[in-house]
Order: sequence, then structure tokens, then C-alpha cells
Amino acid sequence: DQAADLIGMGTHTIDIIPIPEVFALHENYPNPFNPVTTINYDLPKQSHVNLIIYDMMGREVVKLVDQVIPAGYQSVLWNTRNQFGKPVSAGIYFYQIQTRDFVKTRKMILLK
Repeated sequence: DQAADLIGMGTHTIDIIPIPEVFALHENYPNPFNPVTTINYDLPKQSHVNLIIYDMMGREVVKLVDQVIPAGYQSVLWNTRNQFGKPVSAGIYFYQIQTRDFVKTRKMILLK
């Protein structure tokens, strides 16, 4: 019977990707850091994300993210370079996430 030949037995694995319940911007690590740090953030829904590094004077150093990001646990690296690709000075910096529904700023320290 041809119909019987089409039916197969087996298993199929489905990966379930957890989605955060709330927006969050986590402490970067390592902190203090040199020369690279990781910034993790949580998105409970797909969102247009801006993730920007600022210096102590509030000037934009570099925009690490400026795009629509899917819901989930996300991360981005900062290699201590500015928007022109030049290394920045040691000191205190701020990183800020901006979405339509969430804005949060945290502090980090770059050591040389």
C-alpha cells in the first residue's frame, strides 16, 4: 500500500527559544574593562533599538546598534573605538539603550 509507505515514525527536535518578559539593560562585563566589553540587553518583543555610548560630557562616542532587533536575549561588543574607528581614552563612559517603550543608561569604566 503506497499510503503506508508515506507514513514514517521518528522524532523531531524543536528548539524553544525563551523570550524575556521585560525590557532590560544589564551591567556590561567585564567592568572595568580593556580592550573589549560585552553589553547584554533583553527585548520582550521585536523593537527598533538604539544602543549608544556617551562620554562623561554627554557627547555621543559611537552608536553600536541602530536597527530592528528580534525579541530575545541580545548582546553587543564594544571594542573601545569611536564612530571614526579611533581608540578612545581611558575613563568613565555611559551606555544607553533606547526603544519605543524603554530607555535605560548604565555606567562603565575603560582602563588603559
